Amino acid sequence: MKNKRDLILEASLEVFIEKGYNLSTTLEISKKALVSEMTLFRHFKTKNNLFLESIKQAIGDSIISDLSIDINLDFKDFTYLLMHKKLLMISKHIKLVKMLIRERLAHTLPQELDFTRMMYTQMIQNISKYVLYHQLSVNPNLYAEIMVGLMLRYAIMEEQPVYHLLKEDDQQKYLVTYLNILNI
Repeated sequence: MKNKRDLILEASLEVFIEKGYNLSTTLEISKKALVSEMTLFRHFKTKNNLFLESIKQAIGDSIISDLSIDINLDFKDFTYLLMHKKLLMISKHIKLVKMLIRERLAHTLPQELDFTRMMYTQMIQNISKYVLYHQLSVNPNLYAEIMVGLMLRYAIMEEQPVYHLLKEDDQQKYLVTYLNILNI
């Protein structure tokens, strides 16, 4: 049997994904979790804390974890793996990612959960490290913007394919279309 904290986190995630941060209420979340609103506040103190905790639990460290991609790969393979790892994460958490993007556009997302900024920063760091190591004349900021743009396009515009459910060959074919856009 789940403890009350876990029930609240699950219910809050469902409500936040469906309604977004501003339209969600702690009363609605507590009812969905079958606990009192007082219990909800005893565990999380504020709606913002509840939002942060539910998102962090749902995504875990995958949104901010170091991608650890071998910089000895050629540029095409490096880019492929970078995009592959992020598309897997986005695909597995698509509803949550869409909500985070909506909240970002509405300026209601706490900075520590600014998904697009975190992804962009992570891309710049990885690409900069690669470019520096190989002494390439590639602008890491611009390249990261294009890559993040492609991944956000996937999150916002594509219902299919469900990337993480594709066979490895189909994932590769899908990513090759992105690499062709990047002209590498």
